[in-house]
Order: sequence, then structure tokens, then C-alpha cells
Amino acid sequence: MSDEQFEFLMAVDEYKRKNARPFPTWTEVLELIKALGYRKVAQPKPLERYKRSPKRSKMRPTIPKKQKQAQVVK
Repeated sequence: MSDEQFEFLMAVDEYKRKNARPFPTWTEVLELIKALGYRKVAQPKPLERYKRSPKRSKMRPTIPKKQKQAQVVK
């Protein structure tokens, strides 16, 4: 975990404790990011695929059967 990731994690944890909220909304997360000093200074670009740490297993999300059947029909 990078220092930047750890700082963000600690800010979220502090927010949750101070506001008695187990899960902040995305709007609250954006406010946390701004409070940490992040600002939009560049043009938007496509998101890069998240790269997992080699320590984690390569679990793939499962698709419920109803969705699988709907995909086959298409």
C-alpha cells in the first residue's frame, strides 16, 4: 500500500468515526478527497484497469444464472 493510499484510508476511517457513518456516500468521499488537497487540474482520461497485488487470489466475479441465460440468448 502506498503512502497516498494509506493517507486516504485513514481519512475515510476518521470521517466514519467522527460522523458515525459506516459507509460514506460517494459525495462524501469526493469531499474527503478534496479535503486531502486533491484538485482537478488535468483533462479527464480513461481509467486504467486496477492492478491487483500478486499476493491476492485472482477471483473473478460470478454472474448470476439469470444473467448468464440472458447473455446466451442475445
